[in-house]
Amino acid sequence: MSYATLMVQLQVGQPNGAVLDVAGLLAKDNKAAILGVAAAQDPNHLLAEDYVFLGDFAEKRASENRAKIAATEAEFRAALSGADIEWRLSLSYPSVTEYLAEEARGADLIIVTADPPAKSLPPAARFELADFVAAAGRPVLAVPAAAAKKPSFERAMVCWKDTPETRRAVAGALPLLRQSTYVSLVQAVTEDGSAAARQQMDLVCQWFERHGVSVDPMVLTHDDNDALRLRAEALAQDPDFVVAGLYTNNRLRERVFGGVSRDLLLNHLDRCVLFAH
Repeated sequence: MSYATLMVQLQVGQPNGAVLDVAGLLAKDNKAAILGVAAAQDPNHLLAEDYVFLGDFAEKRASENRAKIAATEAEFRAALSGADIEWRLSLSYPSVTEYLAEEARGADLIIVTADPPAKSLPPAARFELADFVAAAGRPVLAVPAAAAKKPSFERAMVCWKDTPETRRAVAGALPLLRQSTYVSLVQAVTEDGSAAARQQMDLVCQWFERHGVSVDPMVLTHDDNDALRLRAEALAQDPDFVVAGLYTNNRLRERVFGGVSRDLLLNHLDRCVLFAH
């Protein structure tokens, strides 16, 4: 099993070097095609409800937008020269998050930016990572623009929680995990749940072994919460990438990533994380 088609999110008007580096590396390792997908509405249209742009000013804004689109496409093609690539662009969409989720139908793995959108952007132009992961129906690899490490997938940390979302994340990460030299399988629980967790982990380890992945299982106990314990372990292990599930906590009406809170993962993300919902 490998990734036959990768989709990479390109941000118009922003540097895309981090996601393109990862896309190039994974395409080479998997002999995969790459879809470069970008969305860029006419800025005059995005703000039309609040402002009226006339004459030369409106044309100047539209011209600047076209130049940014051309530069983004050129960056994509230059970074992945020689690869099997395809460029896709939408100039009309309800929201960039929805548009990218629709395009995800044609890929095995989606590579996106992990950085939060600029608050100055109109709502329709903001890429919301949690909402995208929930809607994509594919594993999503989030890449921070200022990653602490160069792209590498040798050391992995899997944040295990026995939910359908985490199971799907692990299944979606298998091509990466098979190439890794070290994979830790980490579950954080309170002391009274440690015995059951260890028994559960034995079965999960067997599943990994049948798929050609050797894992180092760890049950971490804590008195406070899963998020803090897993975050501390990630800092201690210093993995190249993390695998986690995303599920919706209906009671709290928030999205939670494999036992690690959205704030802890996204606000402190300094390495790649593969998510699935």
